[in-house]
Amino acid sequence: MKVICGKDELMKGIQIVSPVASSKSTLPVLSNILFETSVDKIKLSSTDLEIAVQCYIKGEIVEEGAITIPAKRFADIIKELPSDQEIEIKADDTNQINIKSGKSRFNLMGISQKEYPVIPDFPKDNNIIIKKDAFTSMVKKTIFAVSKDAQRYVLNGVYIIIEDNKLKMVSTDGRRLAYIEDNNVQSNVKGKAIVPAKAMTDILRLLTSDIQSDTIKLGLTENQIALDMNGVTFLSTLIEGTFPSYEQVIPKTSETKIKLNVKNTLAAVKQMALLTADKISSDRSAAIKFYFSPNTLKISASTAGLGSGEVELEVEYQGENEEINFNPNFVKDVLQNIEEEFIIFEFKNALNPAKLSPENNQNYICVIMPMRM
Repeated sequence: MKVICGKDELMKGIQIVSPVASSKSTLPVLSNILFETSVDKIKLSSTDLEIAVQCYIKGEIVEEGAITIPAKRFADIIKELPSDQEIEIKADDTNQINIKSGKSRFNLMGISQKEYPVIPDFPKDNNIIIKKDAFTSMVKKTIFAVSKDAQRYVLNGVYIIIEDNKLKMVSTDGRRLAYIEDNNVQSNVKGKAIVPAKAMTDILRLLTSDIQSDTIKLGLTENQIALDMNGVTFLSTLIEGTFPSYEQVIPKTSETKIKLNVKNTLAAVKQMALLTADKISSDRSAAIKFYFSPNTLKISASTAGLGSGEVELEVEYQGENEEINFNPNFVKDVLQNIEEEFIIFEFKNALNPAKLSPENNQNYICVIMPMRM
């Protein structure tokens, strides 16, 4: 194999695929990226056996072939080469890789392409087209609520449902829940999948990179999810199991409904979070208090040996005095993902879950369990 390409083009491809290459795997070949010629382009691939990423970059194909190259070492070398010089990459039958750029020369030992795992093809059926910006927003608005408890493995991912021309995403860790749907999906496809949090993080990395694409193609199979963005392909295995009935968690009625300014409420929560212990438990020191009285919301915190504080906000509220306690991180995660100016805050009492949603978008709902004091 022998190819010639520019540094910028090569670095773009390396940055897309190298984060998936596993440096801790017991299989040395998984620490490598697969570098191969494909007609008039160069194809780069990486996998950890659960996640795989592939992309194409421009280059001159002098001699066809394929080799796997140590991902980190290769990235470090290419990064230090001059930008104004073309890079020549050559591999021989002994799996030795020669890299030349200007007066720089490097030799690396690769591993034969034959030892690299076969990466499945993108599913030809059961796929939909969705706007990239919309899908990115949905991932951001749900990924924060995924559970990290390995024993509750079905909650360790985002639940995706495609049905009735709708795309839905749900995540929960048992103490909070995030739900969002997009009604602008034109598709007859139906499917459900629990996508691992690690895969969703990698998807978000690609979605927020500089890959030029207005839309993405999303495909589902029985045990895999796949995305395609302008030739960049991402595949991941799914979590097996049954996601809990999330509809039962979302409150249907509420005694109290208040419109809150997102920016001001987020600022107050961040301030009071500084006076709480860094815990996710029922410990009083981990909570902030929301105290509602006519036209006023007081957000406060108090921790023995640390201090106390209070922020007062003006709100449109004429009901009875109400008090409810939350983990501040849960509230921050929701507010940081609201793009509108106002959020509707609803709850029945201090023991039942609170429901939060943007004022003009009922397609995004977050539920937070209060902390019992």
